[in-house]
Parts: sequence; C-alpha cells; structure tokens
Amino acid sequence: MSTATITKPAELELMNKPRKGRKPQEKSDAVTTRFFMGAADAAGISLKQEFKSEVEAQLESLKLDQPYYTIESWKAVADLSQGSIAVEKRPVSTKT
Repeated sequence: MSTATITKPAELELMNKPRKGRKPQEKSDAVTTRFFMGAADAAGISLKQEFKSEVEAQLESLKLDQPYYTIESWKAVADLSQGSIAVEKRPVSTKT
C-alpha cells in the first residue's frame, strides 16, 4: 500500500479543486435522420418501409438479411456576413 504526503497548502487546494471536463458541444439544430428498408437495383433505390428509430431498422435488416437506408436532411444557406458569399449547410429540423 502506498501513501501520499501533502506538504504544502497549495497542493491541498489543488486536490480539493473540482476538475474541469470538456464543455458539451452546442447543438443549434438536430439533424433529421430517417431510416428505411428498401430495395436497390440498376434504376436506383426504392424506399419501402420507414422506421421510427435506427434500432428498429437494424433489427428488421437483421431479420430480412437486407440493408437498411438512412437519409439526412440538409439545406444550403448563403452567408453574406463576411463580405463574400459562403455557402453553409444547415440541418433541416422537420420531417418532410
């Protein structure tokens, strides 16, 4: 068993001071992600059944031994605040 000896009051203060963790990331808008079962062929992908969560889509994918598809919704927005045009992508927060 090892023991530590504190000799200076400053060391004691450092030990009692709460540690600072990472600050949580600010989320202005959540990305809307939708989950589907579907079929893919040479013509494209046909989305057939939508699921409320990715877990539901994963379970159905496992049962059917077929891939599931995810779709994220984004919108392009022009930002003119810096004196030039910058195109930003922003998440679409509602399902369409």
